[in-house]
Amino acid sequence: MIGAGFIGRIHNIAFKLVKGFFAEKTKDVFLKVLAEENEETAKSSALRLGFSEWTGDYRKLLERRDIQLVIIAVPNYKHKEIVLETIEHGKHILCEKPLALNAKDAKEMYDIAEKAGIKHGIGFNYRKAPAVLLIKRWVEKGMFGDIVTFRSAFIQDWGLDKDGPLSWRFQKKLAGSGSLGDLGSHAIDMARFIVGELSEVIGIVSTHIKERPITTGGLGHKHDTSAAKRGKVDVDDICDVLLKFENGAQGSILASRLAPGKKNHFEFEIYGTKAGVFFDWERPNEVLFSTVSTPSDQSGFNRVIVGGFEHPYGESLWPIPGMGIGFAEPFAVQLFEIIDAIINDKEVSPTFYDGWKVNEVLDAIERSIKDKSWSKV
Repeated sequence: MIGAGFIGRIHNIAFKLVKGFFAEKTKDVFLKVLAEENEETAKSSALRLGFSEWTGDYRKLLERRDIQLVIIAVPNYKHKEIVLETIEHGKHILCEKPLALNAKDAKEMYDIAEKAGIKHGIGFNYRKAPAVLLIKRWVEKGMFGDIVTFRSAFIQDWGLDKDGPLSWRFQKKLAGSGSLGDLGSHAIDMARFIVGELSEVIGIVSTHIKERPITTGGLGHKHDTSAAKRGKVDVDDICDVLLKFENGAQGSILASRLAPGKKNHFEFEIYGTKAGVFFDWERPNEVLFSTVSTPSDQSGFNRVIVGGFEHPYGESLWPIPGMGIGFAEPFAVQLFEIIDAIINDKEVSPTFYDGWKVNEVLDAIERSIKDKSWSKV
């Protein structure tokens, strides 16, 4: 694994879950080497996370013949360079999202990975939640009829802290965009996964906290920054987008880091000519579902508890519906799938292709904001 920040720690937890849930199928798979920005950070992080080896130079990791899969969990601006070097060394890759800072780079990364014949996955982990896979199955069965509306919001409140550090997430050259790429990319991927490809978009953004302290730290860190010099925030902290889909559906996405009371609130709802559904990640083990065929005196949303053997990995995860899952289990499923794909030469989903397609939508939204008009994807 390259990178041991917040998301790297989640991947580390996910690996331990993989070894627990899929013990027999991963008995010959081991967590081996952690790479960080310097030797001291690498050592302290490796000892904390349970890696047996570490390095302050990720290139030393890539040169090793005993490493087959690399998890890339570094800031967005580093993705392309590290991904391309990893491909050169013939390693399989699980890279965090968004894949790149723009669609051109993402397409290049996808094309080179395909030509090299490696397995490549991207961290759209919410796809693997049992509730999401259940809704996907309902859509494929035609239970919604023609889908007419998709609406999603991914909103958090940690950005409200004006004394939070000016981390890479608040700098365009390092992150590409703010809440749009950080949170909105998940909503865009979900829209594509459930409803289909997008055709046109138009967005508006705003930056309400325009300066932050220049100091170290980021998500999960608390520092006294009251006396620190402040630097400019040049990415959005709120973004609203209207969507048009190729199949005629329409919808909207809200991404924000300034939503008091919302901790990691990812919701989406879908309405079709036959049924509607609502999902809220803060209640990950249930969906609200309604059909037009329900008698009028019983109409409205019904709560459906998901999980159990109906989930593709129900037997390995929690076989009894209602036992529930947490944030790390979808990461574990995604990690297991790419490990299984390497061992048994299977397809992986989502891949760099999906990362590229999401980057295309992000680029189109950025163009629409600049031009103040609808932009084709």
